[in-house]
Amino acid sequence: MKSYANNRRVAVVESCVMTTLGLQHLLSLSGEAACTLKCFTNDKAWFSKCEHPQYDIVIYSIAGSRYSRQQSAYFLSRLAGTLPDAKRVLLADDERQARFIRHLLPVALHAVICKSTPIEQLSEQIHALMNWERQPILAQPGSGYGLSPTERKILQYIGRGFSTPEIAAKMARNIKTIRAHKFNLMKKLDVKSDAWLIDAADILGYLPLPAAE
Repeated sequence: MKSYANNRRVAVVESCVMTTLGLQHLLSLSGEAACTLKCFTNDKAWFSKCEHPQYDIVIYSIAGSRYSRQQSAYFLSRLAGTLPDAKRVLLADDERQARFIRHLLPVALHAVICKSTPIEQLSEQIHALMNWERQPILAQPGSGYGLSPTERKILQYIGRGFSTPEIAAKMARNIKTIRAHKFNLMKKLDVKSDAWLIDAADILGYLPLPAAE
């Protein structure tokens, strides 16, 4: 395994101890002195530190909670402003969540890695990030699945716990119209339940509600 001449500074924001240990192991395989690793249990621990050194890579892991999903966009947006030269990497729970993030997150990322990826492939992805010579292609902000302002607004209302009748009242629309929009949302997002719509809504949760069409 190649050992890197330069010591990379890597920060990991992850609440699960086992996931953190797994990342430490994968990073250690890059070479004995490949990186200096700093771990933070959550975004609050990160933001409680007023100043950070210039990390080369910051890995933000989405935990299995709505709060963590909701904070992902806010954290990465703020990170892009405070440490613009750091590689921004998001660690998703599964491929569906990773797909939502790629399309919905309004922040450019260097990589989205899925925890459910086979270990050999996951190891290769980590090594690619650690490789100075092979910079990952920067993923531009998500396309948003081509959602209209009205669909985005409905999706965010869903994420905030509003029922279909409540959304209809908020938007002064017919309930059947809102149901039709929900059907279109499920089709565009390729999901089959309201629970999955909530997952998608959480990625957009911190953004202000857009003006309806």
